Parts: sequence; structure tokens; C-alpha cells
Amino acid sequence: MTRTVRSQDFVHQELSGAGQVEERTVLSETVERVRCRWCGATDSVEIVPRPDADSPVSGSSSESPTGRS
Repeated sequence: MTRTVRSQDFVHQELSGAGQVEERTVLSETVERVRCRWCGATDSVEIVPRPDADSPVSGSSSESPTGRS
């Protein structure tokens, strides 16, 4: 999947330079292209929204596989 995500992230930055996203809010998301992992087809893939896609994910501070948090 190729997608564009605009998000607001709060990052905990260590003195060593390592950073970790502590909180992410997805402001917008656009799916640009979906490609089949096995055959590479882009014209025969159907995008079906999950029934719970608009529900908030509790206890999760990282981005979910759908890009919603």
C-alpha cells in the first residue's frame, strides 16, 4: 500500500539521539495505491473498510496497521 499520512507526533528524545513516538494523532490519510503482495496486481484489489475503523484504539500510542490511532 502506498499512502500519505499527515500526523502530529509527540516524540520522546533521548540524549543519545534515539527517539520514540509517544503519541500520534492522524490528521489526514490518503490511500494512493493498493498492490497485491503475491501477484502484484493493482487493478483487481478491492478496498473494504473495517467495521471498527472509526473506533478509537484504547491503550495504543503507536500507529495501527490501518494508520488510525
